[in-house]
Amino acid sequence: MDTVSQSADSAAVYKPVKALDAETARKIAAGEVIDRPAAVIRELLDNAIDAGASKVQVEISGGGIDRIRVTDNGCGMSREDLAICTDTHTTSKISTAEDLLSLHSLGFRGEALSSIKAVSNLEITSTRNGPAAWKLQLGKILPARLNAGTVVQVENLFENFPARKQFLKRAAAETALCRTIFLDKALPHYHTEMRFITDGTLRFLLSPVESLRERCLAAFSFKEPEALFFEIEGGGEHFSFRIVLGSPDVVRSDKRAIMVFVNGRRITEFGLTQAIEYGSEGYFPNGGHPVAFLFLTVEPSRVDFNIHPAKKEARFQDYGAIHHAVSSAVGSFYRQHTVASLLKEKYDPSLTRPLDFQYGSGLSGTQAEYDTAQGGYGSAFRQIAATAAVSYSASGHIIPPPAATGTAAYLQPPPDLPPADFKLLGQVAGTFIAVEKNDALYLIDQHAAHERIIFEQLRHNTGGVQELLIPYRIITSSEEDDAFIKKHQELLCKAGFALSDEGAGVWQVTAVPARWTGTERDLIRDITGVRKNAGDILYQVLASAACRAACKDHAILDPVTQQRIAAQAFELPEPICPHGRPIWIVLTREELFKWVKRT
Repeated sequence: MDTVSQSADSAAVYKPVKALDAETARKIAAGEVIDRPAAVIRELLDNAIDAGASKVQVEISGGGIDRIRVTDNGCGMSREDLAICTDTHTTSKISTAEDLLSLHSLGFRGEALSSIKAVSNLEITSTRNGPAAWKLQLGKILPARLNAGTVVQVENLFENFPARKQFLKRAAAETALCRTIFLDKALPHYHTEMRFITDGTLRFLLSPVESLRERCLAAFSFKEPEALFFEIEGGGEHFSFRIVLGSPDVVRSDKRAIMVFVNGRRITEFGLTQAIEYGSEGYFPNGGHPVAFLFLTVEPSRVDFNIHPAKKEARFQDYGAIHHAVSSAVGSFYRQHTVASLLKEKYDPSLTRPLDFQYGSGLSGTQAEYDTAQGGYGSAFRQIAATAAVSYSASGHIIPPPAATGTAAYLQPPPDLPPADFKLLGQVAGTFIAVEKNDALYLIDQHAAHERIIFEQLRHNTGGVQELLIPYRIITSSEEDDAFIKKHQELLCKAGFALSDEGAGVWQVTAVPARWTGTERDLIRDITGVRKNAGDILYQVLASAACRAACKDHAILDPVTQQRIAAQAFELPEPICPHGRPIWIVLTREELFKWVKRT
């Protein structure tokens, strides 16, 4: 009996190898290139720009799921081109594999239109010399009228491919992804007029401009003045680049404002992002990051985009030289800009956010203490100031440098602080604050300690509210997110969040807790990112906010701030950060003696 059962099980598991039918194979292959509406827009914009268009318009409805329409005034296609353009691996960009070594176009695979046709209703109208034109519709070519260029219309995306459609986000979220792709294409091609229309409303009108800086400023509504943004350039034997950079006064809490473009394509390249970070190291206090747009041009024979179906990655022959040149150019800019600002007395202390410490129940220190100690730009600023034989006072005026008094004097706590029962030793590895207390060495994790201090203040000041001058408009990804927010809306309101449901996955936030900081993305991630731990939503939201606001690893802290963090850390109810990590480690005198074999 057992033998029969085992045989039956084996027969049930075994399935013979067979060829897929052509239609199924086409849909699966299309999924590698077209996975959502934003991918359609990416491919169609590549074609429009490659066609030499000076004007491109993108229209979407229903997040691009219902309808996408891309219009350009490029060179267009003939009747013969239309007849085969949706066949697999048909393209005007290359003829042989060797052409990849001299590639100057954005597209080259010959898969885009074929893939789009496999998962949607595709209609293309094009002309070489308008107004006489041709239209490809339902596999037939018909006469049409069009003044110039090409119009591509895509409807009912994935209607015939339910396995892919069920994983799409709601329309508002897909619209946001489409907008991101639109901007990715619009930034490097600043001589082209670009329009983006969603559900009949014009969202972007980017006119042709004379520089990358102008296009970046037009595309993004930066809160900082335009005068704080600059464009620099550099290069090497086989490459050149231009970088749009914010000054050290333009600070972000993460790396999302660092974008890399290579030969007109936005790519994901950690190494080049790292090069920009290296160049800006020391000029952004408290672990901040710059706003930077790198536009790199590399000889086609020395870069390979034929790696990822969406061309999001690249390989470089001169990677080391590029990395060094980018890092050096960014570092040189910030160094020169900082010295120039120092000598011209243009630094505004109000643009640098303090760590906000004070003794007792509050944590708010004075701006003067922070700016005097930090100098606005951390260790690099102090080094430059010392080299120039000048330094900044709290009021921003140039003053003579103090006479050298030695490290011991530098680490003495300021006279205005209450006496402490510990001795400050200084910073270790840019991450820990070392103190001596009760004949033991304490290594305090500066980020974990600061995070818990801010968390405690947020938690004990629940109900304090700051009204937003411009309400946040957050977009959820699913109905489950909406249900989750509605379930906890009352609790969030008690904490200081004022939320109203506008329908269709859109929520308007008009107020947040008094010391909460973050962007719209931070807020939606804070609220919906804790669905698996819904019983403690407020704790998680405040913990995430505290983590963002806390000083980061490698942030250079002055003695005043080190002293305050250490004192506040020892006053905490428990030495654990909101996410459960220990705030400090302790090495007793006996343990230290043991390590150096003195026992």
